[in-house]
Amino acid sequence: MAKTFTDKPLRQFDQVKTANITTNLDKNLDELNGRLDSNNLPVKSVLKIHLKEASGVETVGGSVDRLESVMPTQAYYQSKRDYNSANTAGATDIYDPILSIDLDNDFYGAGFNPLQELDSNFEDFPLRFDAREGMLIGCANIDWEHGNQVFDIGGDVGGARGRGQDWWTEIQVYVNNVVVAQTGKIMPRRLSTQIPFCVPTGTQPVTIDVRVKINNWYVAGGPGLPGTWIATDFKIFSANIWCRNQYR
Repeated sequence: MAKTFTDKPLRQFDQVKTANITTNLDKNLDELNGRLDSNNLPVKSVLKIHLKEASGVETVGGSVDRLESVMPTQAYYQSKRDYNSANTAGATDIYDPILSIDLDNDFYGAGFNPLQELDSNFEDFPLRFDAREGMLIGCANIDWEHGNQVFDIGGDVGGARGRGQDWWTEIQVYVNNVVVAQTGKIMPRRLSTQIPFCVPTGTQPVTIDVRVKINNWYVAGGPGLPGTWIATDFKIFSANIWCRNQYR
C-alpha cells in the first residue's frame, strides 16, 4: 500500500482536514477487508484462470452441524448445535436445553470449561479448518441460562426467589488455545450472548472453541426445607461459531 502523507497547512491557523489524517488508516482497513489497489495486486496479470470458483460444503459431524464456503479471497466456516441437532436429550424447541448441568452434583472445573468437556455431544463443536494467511473475523453466539439459588421460606408464602450476588458466568473464545475474546461477569438470567473476535493468522490448521466459567456458592439444604437454599441448573439452549478467513 502506498503511503499518503498528511497535507501541511500553507498559512498559519489553517485547518488540517480530518480526511487527510485518516487516509492511511482508511487504506489499511480497506485492504484488511479485501479491497486491493494497484500497489498490492500481484505482479502478473490476473486472468480468469487464476480465479477460483466458490464452493460450499455442509456436513453433520456427530451431533454438530457444519457449513464451509470457500471463495477466491475469503472463506466462511460455521459450527452449530441446537434443538434440531442429534442427541439433544429430547429438546424439541428453543425453550428446551441441549445441555444441563446440576451445579450441586455434576462435575465441572473451577476455571474455564470447554463445552465438549461438559457434554460429550459437543465433541465436534470446536470449529476446525485449514486457514490461509490473513485475518480471522468471526463471532460465537451462545443461548444460555445460569442456574441461580432459589430461597424457599416455606409455610404459606413458599416460592420466594433470591439471586446470589456471587453467582456469575464468564464465556471465552479460544483460537488454537489462545483466548481472543471474553465477556465480563454475567449475573444469572437467560441470555443470547454474542462474542465477536478478530485476529491475524498464518497458513496453518485452526481450532476455535468456546469455554465457560461458572462461579457459584452453595448453602447446605434441600428442596422443601424452610429457610434453605437450593440450586437450579446451568443450561445451554444453542451454540454457534462462525468465522471468515480473509486472505488474498
